[in-house]
Order: sequence, then C-alpha cells, then structure tokens
Amino acid sequence: MKRADDDLLLKPKRLRYFKRKKAIFIPCDSRRKTIFNYLKKINKKEINLGFGRLFFLKDKIVAFQAVGASAAILLLEPLLASGTTKIIVLGFCGSLNPAYKSLGAVIINKALSEEGTSSHYFPSRRFFHSSPFLIREIEQNLIKKNLPFKLGTIVSTDAPYRETKSWLAAKQKNKIDLVDMETSAVLALSEFYGVQAAALMIISDELFSKKWKHKFTSLRLDKKIKEYFIPFIQSEN
Repeated sequence: MKRADDDLLLKPKRLRYFKRKKAIFIPCDSRRKTIFNYLKKINKKEINLGFGRLFFLKDKIVAFQAVGASAAILLLEPLLASGTTKIIVLGFCGSLNPAYKSLGAVIINKALSEEGTSSHYFPSRRFFHSSPFLIREIEQNLIKKNLPFKLGTIVSTDAPYRETKSWLAAKQKNKIDLVDMETSAVLALSEFYGVQAAALMIISDELFSKKWKHKFTSLRLDKKIKEYFIPFIQSEN
C-alpha cells in the first residue's frame, strides 16, 4: 500500500544498528512473570520505554508488555521502520466459543477490529488476516513438538468491561471464537507496511457461558507458556 509519509507530523524513529528482521510481540505476562524472567536471562540488551520493553536477542527482538492496540502499535511501528519484516504475536485471549476451552492453544487466521487503531491505517476495513506463510510456520513448529492446537477467529477490543451479553451473542452469531485487545491492530499494521504477521494464543479465560472464568493464577498456564511460547522466543541455531 502506498503511504503518504510526507504528510506525517510524527514519524517512527529507526533504531540504531538494528539488524533483526524477526519480532516477537508479547502483550502481557502471567502472574508469575514466567516470560519476563526468561527474557531477563537470555537478552543481550533491554530498553524500557515506559509503555513497553524491547529485548534484543541474538536473532530476533521481543516487544513486550504493551497492552492494548494503541500501545502495541506505538511499540511495533519503529521496529517496522527499522527493517523488521515478520511479527509473531504470542498472547492470551478469552474464549467466546464452547469449543475453545481454557488453556488451549489457537493460531489466529482472521481478526475482527473493534479497537480504535486499525481504522487509522485502513478506514473502511474491519477484518484482517494472518500471513498464510507464518500460519504454516507456527503449525509446523507445534506439530514437530506434538503440541495440539486449533485455528480460530478473534475480535480485538479496547473495552473489555463492555463485553456485554448482547455483544457476546452477536459475536457468537458471527462465528467469532475469541477476544483479545491487540491482534487486529497488529495484523492491520503489518498489512499496511507489507510485512508478515500471525498470532498464537493461549486461552486464559472463558466468556461463552455468560460468566467470566479465568486461569490467570493457574500453574498450568505457566506450563503452557513454557511449552508453546518459549520455543518461539529461543534463538535459532
């Protein structure tokens, strides 16, 4: 897509000496800080930007702790301006569909935008798709490790406390399986810049019964993080 960069009042700054083409975006952590503790052990350099952190690894960069669409884009856009061409989102989501149970893993194939960021990149679009190439890459990694997963559709919202019963019914009617706060914006941003993006989610809570049930404090959630997320963070040989 052609961008009117000359019309921008504020442009993302390139990171100096940045050579990493692959980014992992992780919006938040478990209560036990499983991801943060691992990143602190393996990173070569860390930058705390206040609204998020950047961990520089050997072969990739991890954009960490930027919750919500606008914070995610604020953290990621400078990476794309610096040469990143691939983004994998490792996040947590809520289930709107009884077929998707807590602590299950889901690769996102399509995202519905109900956040306020994507429309600034694509004013007339509401749905955004993951890169088929990255979907296959994630699938192959999980299959190789004998880790079960499903494919699913997600809606990203800015207002989790406005997830009403009527909102849930509408999403279920339109076959939206999951909900988070960032994925649609990341996919929109990536399409705008012509780069690849996809998302792997662990289901941390359920809404489909019209009552909120969560697993944020479960030790099993940290086990799932180690099984599903850590291999994508580890440096490649």
